[in-house]
Amino acid sequence: MSRKDHKVRSLTIWKFLSAIAVSLLCACSAKPFVETNRLYKKQVKQYAKILRRMPLTDSLHSASHWVGTTHFNLRKPNYVIIHHTAQNSCAQTLKTFTSPKSPVSAHYVICRDGTVYHMLNDYLRAWHGGVSRWGSISDINSSSIGIELDNNGAEPFPEMQVSSLLNVLSVLKNAYAIPESNFIVHADVAPARKQDPSRHFPWKTLAEKGYGLWYTDTTGLAVPGY
Repeated sequence: MSRKDHKVRSLTIWKFLSAIAVSLLCACSAKPFVETNRLYKKQVKQYAKILRRMPLTDSLHSASHWVGTTHFNLRKPNYVIIHHTAQNSCAQTLKTFTSPKSPVSAHYVICRDGTVYHMLNDYLRAWHGGVSRWGSISDINSSSIGIELDNNGAEPFPEMQVSSLLNVLSVLKNAYAIPESNFIVHADVAPARKQDPSRHFPWKTLAEKGYGLWYTDTTGLAVPGY
């Protein structure tokens, strides 16, 4: 092989290895949710602008006077609704919850390996309950936090996932003073439509920790609102 051929071959190999390095770097540093995170921030800012507008732009346009009270705060969640994703991976669920074609969401997604994704500020309203009812509450989304567990509905919930769920529930219970009985599941608020988080869900374990109620005998107990 001539010196020229050797040089050309070396240069070709170097370019090939460089291309691989660049592709690996791009793959490792890829952030698939950069765009949806940007849209999230944009939408939150839009809501903030609404709150900064003149007070009389709210529902009561006919009021002739405005006196702003100094005693108020944000509406806080009072329920936690637990779901299973009915999908086969966290990646699939995250894609669903960030797709414009799928108008569903949740505040938290907990993967099989225990990884927790926080997808929406707790004070904002997620679209997780659908047509549902609990007692006199017909708009459960407005008063609840939605938690989705990565589970297709036909499998047990791994220990690491349940452990992460308990940690999240502990934080939420303490932060918002949510009553023990207000930790419920999707099937509770939409029994005619939903069965999640399935028969594999460890209700008794949660109830023993103070999240939800567990009865050995439900004879004579009525479900609120039904």
